[in-house]
Amino acid sequence: MVDERTIERCAQFFKALSNPERLRILDELLSEELCQCELFPRVQLAQSTVSSYLSQLVRVGVLKHRKEGQRKIYTIADPRISELLKLTREIVSSSH
Repeated sequence: MVDERTIERCAQFFKALSNPERLRILDELLSEELCQCELFPRVQLAQSTVSSYLSQLVRVGVLKHRKEGQRKIYTIADPRISELLKLTREIVSSSH
């Protein structure tokens, strides 16, 4: 049986993935690492919104980042997350 802490962390993880704008950010990061300054024009969101979403995705372990000078470079934290996103798309696409 899964403990309550794990269940709560899973809920937070999936909650972070439940926003279409955050999914667009993740879609951009599936193929390459990007800086926030590169992301916000691609997803057509305000820089403050992208910053907030990135922080949330890092907090729940979906993304990680590293510093290069003044820039933070974001990437998917675990290759299994990329697989989860791809599998989810396949499931959703085949159900319609």
